[in-house]
Amino acid sequence: MKFLNNDYSFRELGPIKADPEYLENAEYIDFAGFNSSDYDWWLIERTATTPEEQEITESVPYMQGEYDFSMYDQERFFKIRELTYKFVYFGKVYQDRKAYEEELKRQLLPHGFTKLIDSHDPVYYWSAKCTSVEVEDDQEKGMLTATITFKAYPFAYTNHNEGTDYWDDVAFDHWIWQPVKFNVNGDQDVNVKNIGSRPVECSFQLTGSVTLKNDSIGEVGLTQDNFKTTTIVLEMGDNKMHLSGNGTIEFQFKREEMI
Repeated sequence: MKFLNNDYSFRELGPIKADPEYLENAEYIDFAGFNSSDYDWWLIERTATTPEEQEITESVPYMQGEYDFSMYDQERFFKIRELTYKFVYFGKVYQDRKAYEEELKRQLLPHGFTKLIDSHDPVYYWSAKCTSVEVEDDQEKGMLTATITFKAYPFAYTNHNEGTDYWDDVAFDHWIWQPVKFNVNGDQDVNVKNIGSRPVECSFQLTGSVTLKNDSIGEVGLTQDNFKTTTIVLEMGDNKMHLSGNGTIEFQFKREEMI
């Protein structure tokens, strides 16, 4: 084999004097003002078990199976659910790791049910409270492992009211764009859809005077005197209503999702 050009030069590769590139701590939880990534906690594991149903059953002698009375008005009801997160913190000095453990408990345990944000589901948040913080210290590796458990309402809430479509908060696999504010001048029919996992309570913003009516809620008259204290329940799916009067009406509600 003949080489046409063998003019090669070589040099020694010495140590590289450059700052190391660190991975971004992108996964986090945010609870009562505590953001885990701000405190150098690295999320390595999360467990969100499905909530247990509040079952009401009855067995009858000489009957196969049992009667299940758990549903009411075509809705299933669930117990509180459990969310568990495992974090690690890297610190060579034992006293630093100890301080991080104490600060973690101070930040999480004093609070009752409040908003829990999980970067895994950025469109939603949980209503939760921290029930335990268990910590293991590894002196050899200079690592602290914390297992944090929350009790949470069984359904997650959307971050914003329906119709407030922030681009960063859109879950394209499960989302609709729909008007929830209507100008009323006389009579008109509207359909407010609830694509969530259960019926939800809906409040209002109002100008003028508007009456709404459908088969499930009957007739509700809204005025400047009562709209702030009036709510209705929006069923899952379509909520077709007849509006009459003069003014503007905005339906305000957040979806509740079983995720």
